Amino acid sequence: MLIKSWRKGRARHSAVFVLGIVLLAGGCGGSNNESALKIPPGNPSADPADFSYPMTGDITLTFMNEQLGGTPERLPIEDEYEARTGIRIGQLGGTPMTDQKFSLLLASGELPDIFLNTWLQFPGGPDKAVEQGYILKLNDLIGQYAPNLKRTLAEHPEIDKMIKTDAGTYYAFPFIRSENGRVYGGPIIRQDWLDELGLGIPETIGEWHTVLTAFKERKQAAAPLTLRTLFLGERTGGFAGAFGVMGNFYVNDGKVVYGYLEPGYKEYLKTMAQWYKEGLIDKDFASVDAATVDKKMASGESGATIGWQFYIESYNSAAQAAGKQADFAAAPYPAAAKGTTPEFGQLDNAYAGTYSAAISANTKHVEAAMRWLDYAFTEEGSMLNTFGIEGTTYTLVDGEPVYTDFVANNPDGISSDKVMLKYSHSTNFPMIQQDNHLPVKFAQTTAALDIWKNTNHERHLLPPVTPTGEESDELGSIMNDINTLVKEAELKIILGTEPVDNYDKYVQQMRDMGIERALDIQQAAYERYLKR
Repeated sequence: MLIKSWRKGRARHSAVFVLGIVLLAGGCGGSNNESALKIPPGNPSADPADFSYPMTGDITLTFMNEQLGGTPERLPIEDEYEARTGIRIGQLGGTPMTDQKFSLLLASGELPDIFLNTWLQFPGGPDKAVEQGYILKLNDLIGQYAPNLKRTLAEHPEIDKMIKTDAGTYYAFPFIRSENGRVYGGPIIRQDWLDELGLGIPETIGEWHTVLTAFKERKQAAAPLTLRTLFLGERTGGFAGAFGVMGNFYVNDGKVVYGYLEPGYKEYLKTMAQWYKEGLIDKDFASVDAATVDKKMASGESGATIGWQFYIESYNSAAQAAGKQADFAAAPYPAAAKGTTPEFGQLDNAYAGTYSAAISANTKHVEAAMRWLDYAFTEEGSMLNTFGIEGTTYTLVDGEPVYTDFVANNPDGISSDKVMLKYSHSTNFPMIQQDNHLPVKFAQTTAALDIWKNTNHERHLLPPVTPTGEESDELGSIMNDINTLVKEAELKIILGTEPVDNYDKYVQQMRDMGIERALDIQQAAYERYLKR
């Protein structure tokens, strides 16, 4: 499969570029020249002209990510990275910033050399992580050891604006999503069931109710709609977007709001509670995991869900392999009325703070860590992270990468996305993501993104703001309890253990717990961000 218009020959491109990416989130303006990266000349002995990969010295760096789990399997991409950079990575597993294990790790003092995580969530913010001696401030180090990141930030002030704090601190190598990579999830439905029942793709809340009722009554689906709780109305707009709301903080006309306080959220919960009572929502949705959702979709127990793009490819591939006639396709995020656009769907900031690589303040290998991370911002590193290993996952034809059959028609039947998980870092890695145009077997997989993009989500995105250390501490103290409260309230109301009118009581509790102060902090941080 030919990857069209990615590069017209590698020799013409000397840096990693965003390839038409529109990186600015809602409300984000261009950065002025004064806020662009300014780095002192650095140590002359570390002049970029004196360095080339692979690095000498037989260095091993320890590495942790933000996925909870033990030591992951060593993958071919890691061997290739080691060969090219001269630096070996010792994987230590991972823990998310919000998990108690993260606090225990900090207390132990035994941090990895490189720590991939969402440093915007650090208690007190990234500046506090630097101040407390956990991670390094990278400003001077970028000038000494990361010429490719330095050049990228100089050429793209919109990225530079996003990845530093209000104080101007560079604290991590970022993961920047491509424009297409910002949308990757939404509603998924059994198109064959719709065709059989003479129903169109649902576009409104009312049409979704009609479709799910038909799935229950005419297809005997035990759980017409199944989904994990993360898709209710926070990780994506879910069905809440039809009511003009979603969970957490976002922006309305320049003002930061908290979706759970909005009247529309109560109306959304009222609808979800009614659907649950009618048996349209999986009775086990509060506890199902991804594997369980997959089984219910594959078995016909369910006919709709909310999930990621390649779930469609996986579901259709499994049905084809089993000789079933099932046809899974994307459905748009529901709107309130026909012909209107839902306010929310799923859309990430180009820089959401996730998978950002900080360097431990205790590392004995500062230069090696910087060089290893900077490799992703070279042209060669970008090609590797995007298309994998030349000769294995792709070949070059007239300067263009073309996927091999190992990816496009894997002999073991492995889908292209799962092959590339082992041979590239196409997502969730400190780099500027490029569109890899993975080959797919089903047109429904490709069509999904354009369907899910049709929302007004962009205008509501809160950019990657950085409250001050004092503000961040106060915000964390307030929101820890409020986050627990709203999740409990949400489930109780949907499950019917409390009436929807009790939500007014929860809103008042949020106010009593300090949500207005949290909004003031977020608003101040948002306004500072706009002035960077």
